[in-house]
Amino acid sequence: MIWLSRILTFLLGFCSLWGVFFLVITTYGWEKVWYSIHGPADLGAVEFAELSKSSKPDQVLICPQLICETGNRGTESPIYDTDVDTLRTAFLKMLEPETSLYRVDDGSDPMRFRYVQRSRLLRLPDTISVQLISLDNGAASSLALYGRSQVDIPYLKQNIKRANRWFGRLKDLEK
Repeated sequence: MIWLSRILTFLLGFCSLWGVFFLVITTYGWEKVWYSIHGPADLGAVEFAELSKSSKPDQVLICPQLICETGNRGTESPIYDTDVDTLRTAFLKMLEPETSLYRVDDGSDPMRFRYVQRSRLLRLPDTISVQLISLDNGAASSLALYGRSQVDIPYLKQNIKRANRWFGRLKDLEK
């Protein structure tokens, strides 16, 4: 009978711990919990020319060769057969179906964007930096994208999935 009381005590303690955790999450919300543990969701601006991928697993760096060196990026971004203003319009239109995405930069540079997007269930924040680039004296364009997670959970790979989704939506503009 002692083993039964030990099991019941363990289960009561376990359920109480999860109950307190549930109350904290429902009272404050995931955003406030992540903020209190990791700080602000926006990880700040980046300079693509000085950027290289770190060893963190959930990040993606895609940019044209003239901006990022080959060893520093994941893949090279496509060249689009359109001017940079048309690419900007298509890029902003492409973002419309995205959920939980909000712009966090001040908008002072019309060719640079920084967004925070949160995952659906746990509300984990990712920061996505984008720079639009004019090529061939304005006849072509490209974009650089760097997505990184504030909370690294390696198996999610949300930044890679998002980058593939975004570049897939812009596929019809490629050369």
